[in-house]
Amino acid sequence: MDRTDRDRLLDHEYDGIEEYDNPLPGWWVWLFWATIVFSGVYVAFYHIGPGPSVIGQYEEDVRLAAERAAKQTATAGAISEDVLAVLQRNPGAMTRAKQIFVARCAACHGDRGQGIIGPNLTDDYWLHGRTLTDIHRTIREGVPEKGMVPWKDQLQPAELSAVAAFVGTLRGTNPPNARPPQGVDGAGKPAPEAKAGS
Repeated sequence: MDRTDRDRLLDHEYDGIEEYDNPLPGWWVWLFWATIVFSGVYVAFYHIGPGPSVIGQYEEDVRLAAERAAKQTATAGAISEDVLAVLQRNPGAMTRAKQIFVARCAACHGDRGQGIIGPNLTDDYWLHGRTLTDIHRTIREGVPEKGMVPWKDQLQPAELSAVAAFVGTLRGTNPPNARPPQGVDGAGKPAPEAKAGS
């Protein structure tokens, strides 16, 4: 070992193994100092200076989400009988709508629309309109005086439309243990139960 190698050895050894005191590679040193400088600039800009704070970024994200929701609601406002009828013929949409119906609506209307505490959805008598757009409006706005919450804030516009179309497919299915009819039929005639009670 020449003299220069001996000068580079550290003063200690491990089981006879000696170690050189080599300098770090230059790019490591530059990277280290660059991260120190970057962290100083980052803290100065985001935590002390004019940069957006975490709370500011959150508020901006909430504002953008509200704008997107408003756009979706505006485009969903163009619901028609034809659009809902097309959804009824879409197996994927109806499968998803049935899942939503069972998860969110079955507690009151039953898993087959037979009615539990909510009205029977399978007969030809309706309380709040019988067209698909009437069903859509009822689901969207709810019937607070009867305990049905508005679903417009809990379902996406596409989900709301699919559920309305699905409810339309329940008409005439005659599930077991269905509640008696309520409301009026398409000709405006009251349901048999309503006739008997009046």
